[in-house]
This record gives sequence, C-alpha cells and structure tokens, in this order.
Amino acid sequence: MMKKFFLVSVMGITGMLAAETPPTIPDGQISYDEVSYSNGGSELPAEFVGSSSNGGYDALLPAPAASSPSSSPNTVIDLLLYASNYQVRGMGVTDDLSNYGTSRLYGSHTFANKNLFHKGIQHRVHGMAGVIWDASCPLGDIMQFEFGYSIGKEVLPNLLVEVGYNFKRGGLEGLMAQSFDDCSHRATQELVLSATFNDHQKGFFGQALFGASFYGLTGYYVDAEVGYRFTNVLNKTRFGADLEVSAGVAPSFSYWGPGIDGIDAYRIRVALQPFTHGGKLGRDARLSFTPWVQCSWTGNNARKIYRNTGLGIADHFQLTVGVNAGYRF
Repeated sequence: MMKKFFLVSVMGITGMLAAETPPTIPDGQISYDEVSYSNGGSELPAEFVGSSSNGGYDALLPAPAASSPSSSPNTVIDLLLYASNYQVRGMGVTDDLSNYGTSRLYGSHTFANKNLFHKGIQHRVHGMAGVIWDASCPLGDIMQFEFGYSIGKEVLPNLLVEVGYNFKRGGLEGLMAQSFDDCSHRATQELVLSATFNDHQKGFFGQALFGASFYGLTGYYVDAEVGYRFTNVLNKTRFGADLEVSAGVAPSFSYWGPGIDGIDAYRIRVALQPFTHGGKLGRDARLSFTPWVQCSWTGNNARKIYRNTGLGIADHFQLTVGVNAGYRF
C-alpha cells in the first residue's frame, strides 16, 4: 500500500512539472553586470590572475610561467682566453702577423621587453674588445673594438632572425679600410642580417649571416655554418662532455677591395663542452668552458688580397687551437 502511494505521488509531481509553462525569453540585447572577484576579501590565487581585456575571461586562465634565467639568459659573456691564430670568418693571417695569437672579450645583453610593437620582437646590444698578442705587427698595434645593436624575432621554433648594425675598429677590417681610404682611421660600419638555428633536443645548429659594409670597406660578405652536437660522448659519475662538430664557408664580394670576389675561407671546427651533473658547469649551467680546434683553408680571395695590397695576408692552411670561457645570467 505504501509503495503504491509513493508511485502515484511521483507520477503526479512529474506531470505537474511537465505541464508547467516555460518562461518567456525577453526581447532585446541582454546585458551582464560586471563580476568582482575581490568582494568580501576573497581573491583568486596568484596563478589565476590574468588580463581582463576580454571581459574577465582571461582571469580564469593560468598565467604563463616565467622563463628561468638558465633557459633564457638576458646577458651572455664569452671570453676567448686564447687562440693560436687571429682569423676573420676562418681566414687567417700569416704567422709573421699573428705570431703570438689573440684573445677577446664578447658581451651580449637582450633587453627585458621582448615584445616590441606587440609583434614578439626582441632587441639587444653587443660588444667586443680584443687584442693580438704582437704589438709590433700592423694588426696588433691597435686594440680591436666592436659595438652593435640588433632587433630579432623567433620566426619558427629554434630559428631566430635578426637585423642589426655593427661598428668595428681595428683588426683586419680596420687595416684594410685604412689602406683603401688612405686615411688614419681604422673603422668600418655595416648592416647585418642573420638567421640562427639551435635545436638543443635534436642537436642540430647553424647560422647564416649576410653583411653589407658601407663605411671604411664597401662590399658584402656571407658566413654560413652548420653543425651537430653529440651528447654524452663522455659520461662519468660526476661529470661528462658533449662534442660539437661544425663546418663553415665565408664568401665575400668586393668587401676586401674592388674586384675581390670569391671565397675567403673554408673551415671545420670541433669543440668539446664539458659539464658536471650537479649543474655548476656546462649545458644549463651559468658557467661554461670550451676547448676547441679548427682547421681553415683560404679560398681564392687570399691571393687577390695579397696582389692588391702586398700585405701578405692569409696562409693557405691553418690549424688553430683555443679555449673559451662563458657566463650567462
């Protein structure tokens, strides 16, 4: 009896709900009141605070994680402690002009604003100071100096394209500029377009650089390089090492003087990159130490430079050894 009464009651209530008239949909534009998430002292956690540019919808999305300094450094310092030969894009000079090798300090700083013009464009400044350890030679009697500014954008994953300006003083470019312009300065200025690729996961890397000089030297040059990184060629309990192998070619067109067109140099480079498993050296660490060796062969531009200037520049083959130390933060 109780069960029958319960079923009848349920059927009656269901019928009343089914027969109820649905509410009327109002005409005109529907307006929504602004919602406040801080009413009564209650706020969203910090990881859910976002932009309210689209009516507060982004406030429900997690904010993007900030890049760590180790994975995206703003400042990079690289010190070439010593190289047994002075070279420009693989083209060296004779032993008489670089008998004591060379050293240089390079620095690059990327500004915090990496979204210029709201287009994901970053900008940076870089500079270099170097010396050739033979003050008696024409190249070593003046310190090398370089300063540049560039803007760039990551157009594809791991591919950065940059456009920049460089001012250079001293070195082989400065000496050649002085001989051509027949004046006291050893300065050049140029515009540079570069594309740099570096896939840390698969190990491939490379760079293509195009420079157009318009002061001191007036011409064009290209520097192209491709390479591969072999990981864990040495792997011990506390330390290990990666190995980078790369090959490059550097042609130029009227850069070293009128009618000097062709290849400046070919090169093959092998670099050892030691690291510690504790993260204090190499790989994602701030500090790096890289010994390397490079074989260079000069192209047909070497004889043209000597024929036009008599400076005795560029051995046909050079074996160069060196070591770099880097720090990033």
